[in-house]
Amino acid sequence: MVLSEDEVLIIVRDITDRKQAEEALRIAEENYRSIFENALEGIFQSSPQGKFINANPALAKIYGYDSPEEMMASITNISEQLYVDQEKRTEFRYLLSKQNSVKDFEYRCYCKDGSIIWIQIDARVVNDNNGNVLYYEGIVQDITERKRKEEELKRQLQELQIEIDHKKRQKEVASLTESSYFQEVQQEISNVNLDEFWS
Repeated sequence: MVLSEDEVLIIVRDITDRKQAEEALRIAEENYRSIFENALEGIFQSSPQGKFINANPALAKIYGYDSPEEMMASITNISEQLYVDQEKRTEFRYLLSKQNSVKDFEYRCYCKDGSIIWIQIDARVVNDNNGNVLYYEGIVQDITERKRKEEELKRQLQELQIEIDHKKRQKEVASLTESSYFQEVQQEISNVNLDEFWS
């Protein structure tokens, strides 16, 4: 088709579907970002080498930081800077390598101020198309209060067991003192004249 100088060719393409898809994608991204930013649990992505790639505000708060950016800039080696027991990081990575996910994994970690808290983590491995590990991602909860209550309950149960054992011994002694044999021995002892015994 050849156009003269006075003619203009206008091509109109209906992009309504594309615009609607873009808007739906934008809304979905906003919704997921809101969930990530406002979750009560800590959410993270970290490299196998031990560096945070992404973290939400709740995770930063759990570890005592004011923002995810501050936390990610400060923590350059998760294993050395967070884990109280280095073996737990090794165990965590081993479980992920064998199972591709870990549920209810508990460990003690350091906070920014040096205090120690208990953490429970659910995590999974994210791989590329060739099966190589890209990163770990997961959810973290501070379970320090739960652990404290468990220890208190354990202590109370131990004290209760001691009290029960003591009461059992008292009952055994009481039943022994009420036996006819004990009463006969007691009678014989009271009949002994101590002056004669010592002379």
